[in-house]
Amino acid sequence: MSVLRGLLFDNLGLKLAALLLAVLVYLNVYLDRPASMIVSFPLELHDLADSLSLSGPVPAAVQAELRGTGKQLLRLRVTEPPLKLSLAGVGAGRFERAMTSEDLPLSASDLLQADRLVGPRTIELQIERKMRREVPVALRVEGLPGSGAALSGPATAEPGSVVITGPAPVVAKLDSVVLLPARIGGRRDSVRVQVAAEALPDWCVMEPPLVKVTVPLKRLAP
Repeated sequence: MSVLRGLLFDNLGLKLAALLLAVLVYLNVYLDRPASMIVSFPLELHDLADSLSLSGPVPAAVQAELRGTGKQLLRLRVTEPPLKLSLAGVGAGRFERAMTSEDLPLSASDLLQADRLVGPRTIELQIERKMRREVPVALRVEGLPGSGAALSGPATAEPGSVVITGPAPVVAKLDSVVLLPARIGGRRDSVRVQVAAEALPDWCVMEPPLVKVTVPLKRLAP
């Protein structure tokens, strides 16, 4: 028994180092073998005119099946280089662009071959004129004052309206911007918080991004 224990635990550090080295050598050899893998390239859109705005869904990435060594493919999958698509000179309306393997952000030094595009094979975008419009905010209060306190007046928002910028057909339909709730649960003194919009339509931004909401509370006489 002592002999077996000695074989297992004598020079344990040296044995673990040898095992780790063997695993690294095996992985290095294994990853140098030819392989294929589906890799995602995040889609980045550039050069859209300031007077225009995207509208509706946009593909998050373009996927392609690539062939190379396991090491090369693993490195590419970890780094995920973006696929940059220029929208310079594009006007309002429907935009379509067929994608090919030449659009993939691969360099000659990568030594990778694109076997096929998985998708999307065509980038379809809706582009609209950009609109700026002032819209009132709709504030909300959640919770009840703490024991011995009560509301002393209506809640107020500062500013009472915000400027929304985004695709014209969407911005034109907005009648208000709903804010995240100001929570007063258990509070006994007036609450002053800065809150953002609960949700904005896609491709819309709000100025200012935060609105100051005041909920006046007063302590009741004992």
